[in-house]
Amino acid sequence: MFTETVEGVNEGLAWLLEAARSGELPVARLKDLIAASRSWEAKVAALQTDSARLIALREGHGDGGGSVLRDQAGKSKFQARRSLGAAEALDEMPGLRSAVDAGEVPLANAERLADAAKLTNPEAVDSASDLLTMAKELPPDRFAREVGVWTQRHQIDHGHGDYLQKRRRRYLRTWKQQDGMVRMDGLLDPETGTRICSRLESAAEELRRQDQQSARTSRGSNAGDGPDGGSPAGSERSTAPGDSGDGEENRSWDQLRADALDLLTSGTAEWSKERSGSGGRPKAEVIVVADIGVLTGENPAGRCEIPGTGPVPSAVLQRIACDAQLTGLLFSEGKPLYHGSTVRTATTKQWRALIARDGGCIGCGAPPDRCQAHHIIPYAQTRRTDIGNLVLVCWRCHHNIHDHHWQVTHHNGKPALEPPDPLRPPNPANRQHPHDPHRPRPNRSPRPTRPRTGPNPSHPGSDHPTSGPDPPQPTAPALFPT
Repeated sequence: MFTETVEGVNEGLAWLLEAARSGELPVARLKDLIAASRSWEAKVAALQTDSARLIALREGHGDGGGSVLRDQAGKSKFQARRSLGAAEALDEMPGLRSAVDAGEVPLANAERLADAAKLTNPEAVDSASDLLTMAKELPPDRFAREVGVWTQRHQIDHGHGDYLQKRRRRYLRTWKQQDGMVRMDGLLDPETGTRICSRLESAAEELRRQDQQSARTSRGSNAGDGPDGGSPAGSERSTAPGDSGDGEENRSWDQLRADALDLLTSGTAEWSKERSGSGGRPKAEVIVVADIGVLTGENPAGRCEIPGTGPVPSAVLQRIACDAQLTGLLFSEGKPLYHGSTVRTATTKQWRALIARDGGCIGCGAPPDRCQAHHIIPYAQTRRTDIGNLVLVCWRCHHNIHDHHWQVTHHNGKPALEPPDPLRPPNPANRQHPHDPHRPRPNRSPRPTRPRTGPNPSHPGSDHPTSGPDPPQPTAPALFPT
């Protein structure tokens, strides 16, 4: 019976794989197959872990089954340790164990719940029905954020001890390779890492703007043919002030970050007024979203997190608030309350509210510094920029929306980005307002517009390309610029 079952599983999977690759299965069947394989993957992970634990027990390995998972299942040492730790934690959480055995909760989410049980207690995790529901529905990256918030609220010290452990683990190393290149590796606590990343992103954006301005100047002086060795027509970037002088063009974002790090540590760079803090240094903008009770001390278990990074203890908020600008945001049931405006781009307050609500790109999770405010229903149809009709998307996901018909949807009251579906209208403008299904669509004649000649990425709230030079725009604001 055992051998026949194993062979039957292998034959069935081989048949499904061949059918999927043949191109004959309709899209609906392929989606069903992917959904079913998600359950199979969770069951296989549970099967491997439980079997390895039993083998280690019977043969007296003394490692809980880690060597079996590495040798027989091909898992790394870290993966084996994580899987075994989750399995041990599940022994104290029968409700979660049943969901994992049924293939309803993926192993990655079960591991996150095991971590939460260690920091709180297994009974609390197993009895949290909302947490189990999210573990079944959310992908691992989104679930990690939700379980992090839940864990902090249910810890006795509200995450302070866990945060101190993260601080003790911080490090930065540098070493030279044989070819002379220098490598860096580090690990930073959430507050320090967010502050450093904010400075790097701000400095890199400054260099990108200088590149674009230099390229436009070069194209204008050389008439696009580059007879004097300048940038040819169509080049978007040129050598920026502060560059190494090697004539490199079209720097990638990673290269811009590397150059920004050099300038930040040199202390000789000059930054625009909008990106400069005290002493002319580039400022770090760190947003901390917290309930007012956390700030006053009346509700230490309330919400306190750095969007896109995760929850932080109230002590971090208190420390940042000592010399920071505090800005109030009014929320109702998790939704920011702001009146709209008649301009195309998001206002400063709307941008802050979007960061507080979305945390970053709703599609891939990119940080807010690389995001734009997208109108779900096009601005041309409404002539308004309302907070309920805006979402944060990075440049790549924004192109997916406009060029490949990806669509904004809502799951449990939170916006998400999904690929095109034949069952949904391809144009979001064909749908009603996401928060008011009975709201009639405006019927206005479009205003005459100037020809559009290129994108305007200089402002994170810009939703459409414009022509002409980039107008001065405010940078993405922060609740607590430090």
